[in-house]
Amino acid sequence: MLALKWPSRLTIIRHGESEQNVALDLFQDDLDGVLAEQKKIRDADIKLTDKGLWQAQETGKYLNKTTPFDVCFVSPYHRTLQTSHEIVKQLAYDLTVYNDFRLREKEFGRLHGFTTAEIKERYPDEYEDRERDGKFYYRLPRGENYLDVCDRIYSFLSKLSRDYGGQNVLIITHQVPYILFKSIFEHLSEAEILALESPRNCAIEQFELQTNERPEGKLVQTLFNYVAYKEEGEL
Repeated sequence: MLALKWPSRLTIIRHGESEQNVALDLFQDDLDGVLAEQKKIRDADIKLTDKGLWQAQETGKYLNKTTPFDVCFVSPYHRTLQTSHEIVKQLAYDLTVYNDFRLREKEFGRLHGFTTAEIKERYPDEYEDRERDGKFYYRLPRGENYLDVCDRIYSFLSKLSRDYGGQNVLIITHQVPYILFKSIFEHLSEAEILALESPRNCAIEQFELQTNERPEGKLVQTLFNYVAYKEEGEL
């Protein structure tokens, strides 16, 4: 019998609302001040808000009603570790959680926390490169572009296909990796990737294995940007 190549179910979740998320949403009138503060904080150390913790808890309650997971992989950033901790606490079974650095957010490098105006004034060459190359291909100084993150995801998927065929796998990650999982499995173009709806905090993306076309199986997306919680005012 031919072994299954992919997990039976691959569920990917973006972290809950972070302090940076809410700061950028609430203080648009003082965006320069917010970003100045962000320059002082390492991206890996940004925490969840109380709302982000609640979003993770509600997501865990939803996942507890689904088929149990065999393993969980999480980005080692603080906000993703908090999200995974709150999700796992809601499960009625023990779940092994592994950190994997390949699931971290895109590295913003030297320009972390800089406004467009600051970049244009202080790093005009970088501004011109960004305008020419676009969001997808432009590589931030000492940072990454979308293709660099794609390489990390491809490497991670090699591990999944080698060691976790036929299992139920949970992943807790960030916005850019979340989008790129979809782009890899669906062979999306640059324009299609950039046109995707931005994932909400604790958005759930799910792929399920289908074996009707290939004996070893093919992952097909069944959920994208689904959230298990209801915001105030939502029906």
